[in-house]
This record gives sequence, structure tokens and C-alpha cells, in this order.
Amino acid sequence: MTQTTAQQVSDAPPVMQQIGMLNLRINDMMTQLNTVIKTIMDENAALKKENAELKAKQEKTYKP
Repeated sequence: MTQTTAQQVSDAPPVMQQIGMLNLRINDMMTQLNTVIKTIMDENAALKKENAELKAKQEKTYKP
């Protein structure tokens, strides 16, 4: 948190301070959620590729 933001939070009434802290936590959670979603999408792409390779290998092996 920058000093300007910290100063604004400390000058605000208690309810506004709590709302500010909540907004910071929500922002952190959204950042983490985006990281998790990206990781899941990357893993899904890797699994799709692996699945396609295995299907191709299986078709090649079992064709008469």
C-alpha cells in the first residue's frame, strides 16, 4: 500500500477504513483467483494435448 493510500485510510472514519481494507482484500482475492484460473486453463490445455496425442497413438496402434 502506498503512503498516500495509507494516509487516506488513516484519515477516514472507522467504517470507511474497514471498507478500504475490505476493498484491498477483495482485490488480493481477485488477483489470486485470476492466477488460479490461468493455472487451471494451462493445465486443461496440456491435458487436452496429451489426450489428443494418446488418442492418435491408440488409433495408429489398433487400426487393422
